[in-house]
Amino acid sequence: MDNESVVRQVTSKDINWYGSIGLPPGSENVNVLARVESIVPLLLDNSVLRIDVLVKMFAVIPENNAAANAYVNKKLVKDIETSSFIQLRNVSGFDKIVSIHHDITVDRISVRMERVSAVGTLSLKVTYLGHVMLEGMVSEFPKNEPIRDAVINVKDINDDRVIQTTTTGNDGKYYVKDLEPGTYRVVVAAEGFEGDEKVALVMLSDQVNFVLHRL
Repeated sequence: MDNESVVRQVTSKDINWYGSIGLPPGSENVNVLARVESIVPLLLDNSVLRIDVLVKMFAVIPENNAAANAYVNKKLVKDIETSSFIQLRNVSGFDKIVSIHHDITVDRISVRMERVSAVGTLSLKVTYLGHVMLEGMVSEFPKNEPIRDAVINVKDINDDRVIQTTTTGNDGKYYVKDLEPGTYRVVVAAEGFEGDEKVALVMLSDQVNFVLHRL
């Protein structure tokens, strides 16, 4: 929606990565470095962000090491591909992803049988714009069958002014996406049922469900 209200959000996630590199014979003192070579994000359904990351791992042998002198022209590098899924909140399109920052560390290394192994952490911080949304379901007592075409009025908390109006679908669910963050009165009416009213606190999203009794 072009007129949707959005709120800036930040979500963080740590990913463990692992890699190993074969070493020249006689290598003992080895340092391991790592960098993020590329990050490819893809926004999937239900505001799930898939992030494919290419990590480049380096094994560094001191220059005064005899093994290093023998393998001076050999690149001790390993490409590591990893993916992660991050659940965002109410993102309507990829253009709402503001930034993806990262930090990578090497947490532990071990050298065994002419091979160095490393375990590290890749920290991701995703900044995005999530649209403000009120949602819920209207069902009937006592079987909790959905009520279709129930009218939902979202009103100002301080007066009777209607901010938005919508109706429930065949599944009894309703959605209101173009609200400003705030507190509202949510009023439901359905033919043949007693009406009801509840308070909604919509900072980024809120879910307000109703169970109505027949008249």
